[in-house]
Amino acid sequence: MTDETDHVPPPEASENRAAPRDAPQIRSLPRLFLSRPQFVICAAIVLLIVATVALAPVLAPHSPLAQDLANTLSGPTANHPFGTDDLGRDVLSRMMYGGRGTLLGVAQALVVFLVLGTSLGLAAGMAHGVVDTIVTRAAELLLSVPSFIILLVMLSIVPGNMTVAMVTLGILTSPLLIRVVRGTTRTVRNELFVRGARTMGLTETQITVRHILPRLAGPIIVQATIFAGAVIIAETGLGYLGFGVSLPAPSWGNMVETASENITRAPWLLIPTGGVIIVTIMSLMLLGDSIRDAVAERWSGSGRRHRARHSTAAAAHRPVTRSDSGALLEVDNLTIVVDGPHGPTPLVENVSFTLRRGETLCLVGESGSGKSVTSLALLGLSRGTRVASGHITIDGVDMVGGSAERMRRLRTAAFGYITQDPQPSLDPSMRVGDLLAQLVRLHQGIERRAAREKAIELLERVQIPDPAAVARRFPHQLSGGMAQRVVIAAALSAHPKILVADEPTTALDVTVQAEILALLHRLCDDDDSMSLLLVTHDWGVVADIADRVIVMRDGTLVEQAPADQIFAAPAHQHTRAMLAADPARLDIHPVRPGTEPLLAIRALTVEYAGRNAGGRPVRTTAVNAVDLDIHRARTLGLIGESGSGKSSVGNVIVGLVDAASGSITLDGEELTTASRSRRRELSRRVQIIFQDPYGSLNPVRTVGSTLSEPLVLAHGTSAKEAHRRVAEALERVGLPASAATRYPAQFSGGQRQRIAIARAIVLDPELIVCDEPVSALDLTIQAQVLELLATLQNDLGIAYLFISHDLSVVRSFCDDIAVMYHGAIVERGTAQEVILRPEHPYTRSLLEAAPIPDPTVQRGRSLLAERYVA
Repeated sequence: MTDETDHVPPPEASENRAAPRDAPQIRSLPRLFLSRPQFVICAAIVLLIVATVALAPVLAPHSPLAQDLANTLSGPTANHPFGTDDLGRDVLSRMMYGGRGTLLGVAQALVVFLVLGTSLGLAAGMAHGVVDTIVTRAAELLLSVPSFIILLVMLSIVPGNMTVAMVTLGILTSPLLIRVVRGTTRTVRNELFVRGARTMGLTETQITVRHILPRLAGPIIVQATIFAGAVIIAETGLGYLGFGVSLPAPSWGNMVETASENITRAPWLLIPTGGVIIVTIMSLMLLGDSIRDAVAERWSGSGRRHRARHSTAAAAHRPVTRSDSGALLEVDNLTIVVDGPHGPTPLVENVSFTLRRGETLCLVGESGSGKSVTSLALLGLSRGTRVASGHITIDGVDMVGGSAERMRRLRTAAFGYITQDPQPSLDPSMRVGDLLAQLVRLHQGIERRAAREKAIELLERVQIPDPAAVARRFPHQLSGGMAQRVVIAAALSAHPKILVADEPTTALDVTVQAEILALLHRLCDDDDSMSLLLVTHDWGVVADIADRVIVMRDGTLVEQAPADQIFAAPAHQHTRAMLAADPARLDIHPVRPGTEPLLAIRALTVEYAGRNAGGRPVRTTAVNAVDLDIHRARTLGLIGESGSGKSSVGNVIVGLVDAASGSITLDGEELTTASRSRRRELSRRVQIIFQDPYGSLNPVRTVGSTLSEPLVLAHGTSAKEAHRRVAEALERVGLPASAATRYPAQFSGGQRQRIAIARAIVLDPELIVCDEPVSALDLTIQAQVLELLATLQNDLGIAYLFISHDLSVVRSFCDDIAVMYHGAIVERGTAQEVILRPEHPYTRSLLEAAPIPDPTVQRGRSLLAERYVA
């Protein structure tokens, strides 16, 4: 370890910059289109075909009906570049004129297809009950009708009328788009930014047009291009069968018919017409793919990124690890890059460290520090990155270089991996026992029966009760903590030398987190030779389990030392800033004078409809007869584990969920029985900040549009006044007014949460429901957001309902605390009363499980935590 004397800007300076260090550059759509060779080539081909067809009277070398009987079925000549047909008519001229009817038919069918498919699909996707049923059943009925036969019948009634045929084709095939739009709409309508727009007072029609329809652009574009190709094929088929445009008038379809009749005498005749049909269809489809990808890239900000390069002076101060002959793992000058259109961008630079046998090493850093990228590089899981230089050595064997198969075998024997989010890492189609048995057979090469026994032993080893029963379950039938134990069992199936755990407790409640930490303790104690590399940003976890600590920032290693030394005397300013920002180190919120109640909840009950294992409808009670009071300009912290019902309370307050019974009054006005229009009006007074700042912001709209639309559309504010209030709200949360012109993808996580706060305060509310508003943020950013919320409360007199499972945050931020367990309030009082003198055993169990960022207190404390069971 070396002393660090370089100047490091304070967290506020780095977070509140106009753009984060690696912010995506959102380019205009024309520039995105022109940067794609596929788009340029296909667009040029389509435009050339359309222009040639449209200007056929000017460009065609001959009349499409002119005959040269002395020159029939000839090949290409100077006078007839594409040859002539059986009556001596010029093929090129007929192709140009014939394309007019074909492309016009495509346009007619496409308009009907898009209008019907999009409008009815949106109506069915947004509706519930009878409307959805009618549209869905009608679509299924149309799909069962033989479309081509119906077209033949229509053309028998109105011979040669291709407009009627194309409109009919658009109607008959619209169910294909209806089903796609309906399914996508039903997914998008549940996304967080749609719920956010609903809480801002927008009507369902406004939400559908402004927030849902733009997100359907990709599927609609793809379906439209596929359908356009299908229409060309259909028109060609009708012409070939003699039901299309009647001869001698040309169309691509009857030209194919003529060519097929003369295939033995003039095979060339089929090439020009067939070729233009194939080229047109392929160009349309590839053009649609390019447009979809370009639009998605612009909205998501997944294009090129700028990343600041580190200075030579900073590199000179990096800690360097000397070779350790007793080390199990040695990482030497590791540099990891991601390749882009402008060359490689470094994500991790010159990182060196060692891991000894039986040691627990914690890799600590905030989002973007490079800690997860480094751990994944050890495992060979690139995620688009690559090791540009450096060495990774296991037991003296270099893991960088060599064949992919050799590296795979080495990593399989050396590493076990525990992910942050356990559910997606488990195969949903396999039972737990089958999955583990498969891994055991793969790693240990034993027969099926023995592998099943080993799988049960692994479940026992990770302390799962009734392992035989759990082995028969599917992943979706497991709780979060249980799923994480299964992931740990899977990691142990190969008897790894090093267990890599990437934020294994971040997504878990405090009591489950303590159980997983205790399990990791026991696993390491039982196997002295196994080392643990734990990636985290939680200093409480570090204090509980770490032997040594490495601190990373901006892709570089800034400090490493024994855990006790890191906590007692951190050398680097960034380490000191992270430790100081940990809310567990802050004092309990002081008692402030009381104020009058703003919102009163009485006997609130919330139920959700569902189905039992037999498929019968059931109702589950999430909130059971809850009473709460939220006072003006004060913060009520509502804490509890996942499934306790705390978020349901917040959702009822803002109108996202209906109450089954009970009362919620805002200044004496009942909310549970208010009409939809009245609830939209009351959105001025009650707002919400969601847990996921990125998900709560529509990625396809600029920040300014997101913040101004409720003012203009829902609350009648003029565009000029809305612009002023948006700029004021952004500046109040510490962002420049110019941020209004950018997209959510161009901001860091902390900046997005500031934008979410700005959206909540732009309506000047009296109450804001904060639903886990800082749980997804790093400690320093979390501290900034909490300070911002406190400042807004002091300046504007806002009341907060602060929903969280993190006691360390609640204890330092909230005036009052209510504890929820299984849908009921089990304890309430001021922060001082609940934290210092807890009465309910569940509250005491939460306090005992909460990690403390001090190894002298926390070391191994997770082994003593016990879950409360009523």
